[in-house]
Amino acid sequence: MPEIAPFGPAPLDFGAENGYIILQLFFNPFTPGARRMERIMYQMENEVPFTRTGADGRLKLHEAVAMMMDCCQFQEYQEQTFCRYLRENNLAVFLFSIQPDVIRLPRFREKVRTAVKIYGCKSIYGLRRITMRDESGELCIISNATGAFFDVAAGRAAKIDPAVFGVVYDEAEPMECLPRKIPVPTGGGTPMPVFTVKPSDLDGNGHLTSPLYFAIASDVLPADFAWNRVRAEFKKQAKPGETVHPVLHLAPGGAAVVDLQGDDGVSFAVTEFTSADLGSPSR
Repeated sequence: MPEIAPFGPAPLDFGAENGYIILQLFFNPFTPGARRMERIMYQMENEVPFTRTGADGRLKLHEAVAMMMDCCQFQEYQEQTFCRYLRENNLAVFLFSIQPDVIRLPRFREKVRTAVKIYGCKSIYGLRRITMRDESGELCIISNATGAFFDVAAGRAAKIDPAVFGVVYDEAEPMECLPRKIPVPTGGGTPMPVFTVKPSDLDGNGHLTSPLYFAIASDVLPADFAWNRVRAEFKKQAKPGETVHPVLHLAPGGAAVVDLQGDDGVSFAVTEFTSADLGSPSR
């Protein structure tokens, strides 16, 4: 399962000189007794670069996901008490599922602000809301992300008591959150061109980086297929040299499910593309 953020060196000061303007509200939600004087938010501003846009001049889906995951990673590094607890207890946080609702994909050279809020913790899961807004503050993308706590030594999910950290949550922007698990239609499905995981596809954890699952899945959709909502459920890590076999299922109701399988037929991840009433984009 792809990780939201690795826990390695101490947090670094990433400033404007690194290509990002990072606006931080220095508030640690895991500090017992912390006052709710500042919002739990981490946000960063940047300009959509040419290399992240597609032939239509708009930000590619998987690049948008990459920007949102970057924001989550920076936010997690900021929570030093929480990161220290994970390291001391040999725990990690893995991305279990994410649902981006796309009102519109920003264009080349647009200035966008990506922000993340922690809004809950249930059993083994931590919940995040991630938004991307344009320069005028209009919402472009809103995502619901679920991270699972994982005991690295035991090799299984770990239930964490939020009271241990004195967690204080922020209020998340409203959105329709669909279930984390995505059912795969039984039978049928069209095998699509395979993808072999190369060294350049890896992240710092040594497996296929999370956004590329979206790239592989969206590349096999019919050219005229319309969507504005995506769900992804991550099941296991795709490692160097392994082959991802996309199997496309087109449902009569207009949904497309792409099952990203390994050689053994077991899913690395399952993605779903649908159309929802998200309002009309401003441009």
